[in-house]
Amino acid sequence: MVNMDRGRKALLVISSILVAFVLLGGVLGRSLAVEGTYSFLKLFNEVLYLVRNNYVEPVKDETLMEGAYRGMLESLDPESEYLTANEAQRAAADSRNGPADVGIVLTKRRGYAVVVDSVEGSPAQKARLGTGDVILVIDNQTTLRLGSWEAAQLLQGKPGSEVTLSVIRTTEPRSEQVKLVRKLPSKTQLTTRLPEPGTGVVKLGAIHEGDAEKLRKSLASLKAQGANRLILDLRSNAGPSVAESVKIAGLLGGEGTVAKVSERKTGTRDLKAPAAPPAWDGPMVVLVDAGTAGAAEVLAAGLRDRVGASLVGEKTWGLGTLQKVVFLPAGDGVRISVGKYLSPDGKEWNGTGLSPDVVQERGEGTGTEDLQMKKGLEVLKSEREEKKAA
Repeated sequence: MVNMDRGRKALLVISSILVAFVLLGGVLGRSLAVEGTYSFLKLFNEVLYLVRNNYVEPVKDETLMEGAYRGMLESLDPESEYLTANEAQRAAADSRNGPADVGIVLTKRRGYAVVVDSVEGSPAQKARLGTGDVILVIDNQTTLRLGSWEAAQLLQGKPGSEVTLSVIRTTEPRSEQVKLVRKLPSKTQLTTRLPEPGTGVVKLGAIHEGDAEKLRKSLASLKAQGANRLILDLRSNAGPSVAESVKIAGLLGGEGTVAKVSERKTGTRDLKAPAAPPAWDGPMVVLVDAGTAGAAEVLAAGLRDRVGASLVGEKTWGLGTLQKVVFLPAGDGVRISVGKYLSPDGKEWNGTGLSPDVVQERGEGTGTEDLQMKKGLEVLKSEREEKKAA
């Protein structure tokens, strides 16, 4: 009984320290006192005590506490996570674990890492890894205990180095091992074509710095070939540059508010396209699917609200938060979502995705027919006829 009391007292000290941090603002340097905080931490103390004294094998207090930190952050959203001191420094500096990677944009769902998109031409795409595939293990490390940033870092490394994944594909009910060879990221794939007279198609594989200028030149070329209607293909496009998507929205819709950022502490601010003549002023359709995420969603939402572009395809992923690294007194830190992106009209899509105006599944039609592209062309044609009738 004496030992039990001592154990409880020791754990009570830990909880008391946590209470002090919360009540005195020890973590963020400001008062965070919340009604009922002490009762929650008292319960935490009891759970900690039970685990420490009843689990099948001894567990270090440091392990239990780190697990508590991680669980707290990951319960918020897929992008928030606890970081060690070294990880926090690197995340704040936006540093990589190496110049090469396998071309996977990932997040967390149901505890594990999941593929949002495989970059076109990347090792991941060549291995047929696609949107929704679950990554269970990365080089013998379960993603159940990794945050999104940590998992992404494990996929990076030296060019030519190997990484082994254990995955469950959306098309297969069993797990399999996939070996990938890391390679240097290639430049954004931006392609154009005219599938029929007067209609131009721009396929943007990602959104990186410099893509707005590439798009400006591509639009000029399409217009010179007689294009006066546009299909912007944002399928399997997971960003990552929101700043560049704002510039692109300006090219397609002129200056003005492209998106909004809503933050708890500072309120809502506008993301505005620079003052410059638009490079396109004709009818437009935007193709989207489940692989459309992040900066591509910002662009799609902005074009729908600002110029009335119809979204055609499938619901997008729903990745619409802004993260910040906050350091803790001991040097470790948290990567926490501090803002949400909104459309110019104030609509939110984080966690739910953007619903298309015209739904069309991606399934292939006869031969190699792209049903979503076909539907996009039909929508442009019907909108043109409606405009003529008006």
